[in-house]
Amino acid sequence: MTARVVAAVSSVRAFAVAGPPFAFTEAFAAAGGSMRARTPVLKAMTAAERGELLDELLTDQPALRDRVEALAAARMSAGDQGAVAEEVEFVLRGLDIDQLNGRAGYQRGVGYVEPGEAADGLLDEALQPFLDDLARRGRLGMTTAAAECAVGILDGLYRCRDGGSESLLEYSPDYAIERASEVVARCAELGVDLPVDDLVELLPEWDAVLLRSATRGHSRGGGLA
Repeated sequence: MTARVVAAVSSVRAFAVAGPPFAFTEAFAAAGGSMRARTPVLKAMTAAERGELLDELLTDQPALRDRVEALAAARMSAGDQGAVAEEVEFVLRGLDIDQLNGRAGYQRGVGYVEPGEAADGLLDEALQPFLDDLARRGRLGMTTAAAECAVGILDGLYRCRDGGSESLLEYSPDYAIERASEVVARCAELGVDLPVDDLVELLPEWDAVLLRSATRGHSRGGGLA
């Protein structure tokens, strides 16, 4: 056994006896060895696995819950309407016409589905995560963040108002304005006040629609399922 290996083994034994803060990597390096940086396990975990781990951590250490709640509230309260608008436009315009192949035409157990109806369904699926974010913030009482999210969604829809060739929006030319009206009504149901004057300036071609939807939504009241 070489002197270097003997030194490494001695250092490991010292680590076992001394324990933290005597780091194993420091002991190994002191003996002249080297160790490849290990990939953090946390980064390799899926979002679901990290969520389960967080639940276990909070169960094991309940004193951390207040701190984690504060961090969660700060994250949920943050909003970037410009980024939301860009993402909405990207996902809606990114849906290819070829995706209609399995959704339009004759469908077993359903019957014939018009291309426009199928396009609406696919577009709605792409938009739904943004609507879920809006609803979550609204139900948590984070009305400012919810309004930021809503304005971003509306702006993104506005950018898609003219449809576009080679995308599903071509098959549903009224999709953007129809969903915009629904978003405004949803905000009213959630008790989220939108900056209507700002929206009229941001979305000039939709001012009448937005005002009608806002008025109708406030008069109807209620809540979302």
